[in-house]
Amino acid sequence: MYVCICNAVTEDDVRGCMADGCMTTKDVKTACGMKPGCGSCTKRLSAMVSEYRTASDLVDALTGGPAPLEVVPEQPLAPPAPVVATDITQRGNTATTAA
Repeated sequence: MYVCICNAVTEDDVRGCMADGCMTTKDVKTACGMKPGCGSCTKRLSAMVSEYRTASDLVDALTGGPAPLEVVPEQPLAPPAPVVATDITQRGNTATTAA
């Protein structure tokens, strides 16, 4: 999803910058190459940075040290399994007639 439409910056772009060490909104804007635009992205960007820092601080508290987050590359989706058609007219047709 786009965080900044004016500069075509996505959530993945922002997460990548934060994984590379950007810890402030200003750092992320600089690293993503964001130029001044309408400004509507600043609130969302600030929230993402805050969430990242909170998660990073929590991990540090639980593990006893800094643990940098890494961007996970997208894996291609496996092709869907083939659908096998079955003839349902033969199945269960066991009606008998009384003579």
